[in-house]
Amino acid sequence: MTASEIPSLLVGVDTGGTYTDAVAIDSTSGAVLASAKALTTRHDLAVGVSEALGRVVATLDVASISLVSVSTTLATNAVVEGHGSPILVLLVGFDDKMIDRTGIASAFGDAYVVAIGGGHNHHAAEQAPLDVDAVSAALVEFGARVSAVAVASTFAVRNPAHEHTIRDFIVERTDLPVTVSSSLSDSLDAPRRALTTALNARLLSRITDLVAAVDRSLAGLGVDAPVMMVKGDGSLAIAESVVRRPIETILSGPAASIVGAAELTGLDDFILSDIGGTTTDVGMVCNRRPRLAADGARVAGWRTMVEAIDVRTSGLGGDSAVRTDKTEIAVGPERRVPISLASSEHVHLVVELQKQLAEPPSRDLAGVFVQRVERRVEDEAGDVVDAVDSNSRRAAVGELSVVERRVYARSEVAPRPVVDVSRGALERKALDDLAEKGLVQIVGFTPSDAAHVLGMQDNWGGDAALAGAELLAWYTGEDPVEFCRRVWSETVRRSAGCVLDVAFDDAVPAALANPLSAAVASGDGRRGAVSVSFSLDTPLVAVGGPASVYYPEVANRIGANVVLPDDFSVANAVGAAVGNVVARGHSEVHADGPGSYRLVSPGHTSLSNDAVAAIEAATELARLSASAELAERTTDLVHGPVEERVDIVRHDDPNADDERSLYGATIAVELRCRPCSP
Repeated sequence: MTASEIPSLLVGVDTGGTYTDAVAIDSTSGAVLASAKALTTRHDLAVGVSEALGRVVATLDVASISLVSVSTTLATNAVVEGHGSPILVLLVGFDDKMIDRTGIASAFGDAYVVAIGGGHNHHAAEQAPLDVDAVSAALVEFGARVSAVAVASTFAVRNPAHEHTIRDFIVERTDLPVTVSSSLSDSLDAPRRALTTALNARLLSRITDLVAAVDRSLAGLGVDAPVMMVKGDGSLAIAESVVRRPIETILSGPAASIVGAAELTGLDDFILSDIGGTTTDVGMVCNRRPRLAADGARVAGWRTMVEAIDVRTSGLGGDSAVRTDKTEIAVGPERRVPISLASSEHVHLVVELQKQLAEPPSRDLAGVFVQRVERRVEDEAGDVVDAVDSNSRRAAVGELSVVERRVYARSEVAPRPVVDVSRGALERKALDDLAEKGLVQIVGFTPSDAAHVLGMQDNWGGDAALAGAELLAWYTGEDPVEFCRRVWSETVRRSAGCVLDVAFDDAVPAALANPLSAAVASGDGRRGAVSVSFSLDTPLVAVGGPASVYYPEVANRIGANVVLPDDFSVANAVGAAVGNVVARGHSEVHADGPGSYRLVSPGHTSLSNDAVAAIEAATELARLSASAELAERTTDLVHGPVEERVDIVRHDDPNADDERSLYGATIAVELRCRPCSP
């Protein structure tokens, strides 16, 4: 074809718990032209991203790539695992009770929280002068110990002046990045807004490092295209803007899956289940838009103010750990490197498993191995250090505790039985810590191994999977194939429970704890003399690498019409590629005495003596706010037509019959468009 006939290509990348997926899509037809998978390198996500991108780009003309979009689990994992950079938190106008309600001091041991005089009231008037001297003193005392600063002021969403003054003060005097709460949320809940700001500040370096690494990867591949990131609500934003608000990438991966599923199926309404190697994420789509969490994203027990999809996440995937006693089988929530996968590079695992079968170890150690994550790098002085941690920050092994160093020294790149690497409770705890830091991986039997034995998968080492099944089945006295059928069935049962939790929409909490829905999920369908069956009114779309192994049976058990779209295994990367840029603006109108109405929007408050004019003006304020956000989300990108949606909710006095009946209104403006390069 001629140069003019070469399609403009959209490239999507998703970093999951086990795999990093990449796709290339024709921007005109929407067809998936190429896809690839690479193992996710948790110690440095850029390694897996580069490998997946390289496999896709190898089949394409890189000059035709107009946009690269990335979804990532980096922010979510950092919050869940409690990782993050040390920060200074400046709380302006907060009293002791408000500071305690933030939960920052108890949540983050490396956060320095300082109360600063100042703040505003709900009318945006200054309640006390800003104590700039206290800000300066805090910087002198803590500035050298932290990597970022978070600033939250009372009623900053009505008047952000004190936050902006502090930000400018810090930027002029230090190199520390600063996050102000008014840039993240327009909610009046100051303590929760402060927590969200602190989380964002802790994540700044993580997303900055990832974006820089992706840029280096693209440059190495000869790709000259803008980079966008998937936010937690499934929308896109230019990477440079996300670097300032990394917390917005919370739940980025599941959000991309939902967008990708909608694109691949063309369905307007469905339940989406994304089963990967580590987790299963289930959410709902209505009118082609993912349902958002009304009260903000919840991650690791924290309720943030980040707009994100309403998703239920369970520690269940193809690579979940399988445990058994004499009768029961448990799957997850811990992740393991599947024995079949590890044996692809380390064939000695079959022999090791056969040795254990000849002399079975204690049940909790059976078929469990440890392997070192080998990645030798040079530090700034040019000296070789052994490893980098799970967030791409270099850390010499010498920085580990004495027990961690001892356990790490026993590990090797080739998997070793866990009993040879760690001995006793103290060393087992050290081993867990090393795994969390990305220095070692735990290998064990998983549902993926069971699927290999049952002939449902064949991409890794089947001999090792069978040897692992024989070992674990010894403890139950079963035939190995029957044992694997039970592992598969338990994975199906738990998957069905994940779907039912969302389908019931809290009408039946904890589906697997309810005897009737538990009977359906188990495949038995009987309780006493009663046969129980369900019929889902909404289609079930299943995506993710293992979806075809489990979801036909999930659908059979719970009465669902299951859809496994083409390219279901890379739906998340498809969602990253085809997402929209979405910007939202909000404003409010409040009765402020007879015939007087107060208009409130982020950073603005004013009065009007006419209800209709007040709503019109508030709508324009929301539109301007959304437009400014859209400009930031797209920066220099050309974008397609902008779709506008305006929602106005009025609150009127039912006993009045004219415009003076208005006592409140909320206005929301949403702008949506497709990005493209110049």
